Amino acid sequence: MRIVDWYLGLGLGQKIVVGLAAAVVLFLASFWGALWVFSLFAAGDEEGAPAQATAPGITYPEASSLATPSPEPDLGLKISGARWEGEKAVVEGTWRGNVSSVHCDLLEGGTSGKPTHWWDRSVGTQMDWSGRTFAQEFVAAEKGEGGEPLDPVASYGVVCSAQFSGGWSVNDVAPVEGSLPD
Repeated sequence: MRIVDWYLGLGLGQKIVVGLAAAVVLFLASFWGALWVFSLFAAGDEEGAPAQATAPGITYPEASSLATPSPEPDLGLKISGARWEGEKAVVEGTWRGNVSSVHCDLLEGGTSGKPTHWWDRSVGTQMDWSGRTFAQEFVAAEKGEGGEPLDPVASYGVVCSAQFSGGWSVNDVAPVEGSLPD
């Protein structure tokens, strides 16, 4: 009776605050109680269930990949040559597999250098689909196209990346042989 008398003695605003607090406490108690009950049921299911059990007629990709790992496809990319030819750098190579595209970039500082902004990005990689070969010519960008001058004493490298069907990707790097013309 004391709680009821105390509650009846409160003002309207105080009664609203007490009612909201009681509702929050009841909600949290029921929430934590439900989590506790569900965790008990889940622990019981784990002990009695077989390790790789699946429902009939339903396939699970992760379960099938554990049973029989899919073989890695025979993919490859090989730079066969990279050299300076006058005012341009040329890279050539081959690939194995069902390639979607090959992209090459010219690096200042050798094969672990940073991409240069010297070359014209609108000149793409040439692909010979039947011969499974590619070639890329790096030519100077026009003035005002963002081209930077090359450092005649720096070493240069190329990195080529091939994208394959199925989401696979492979890379190869090579130094650019020769030197820039004076």
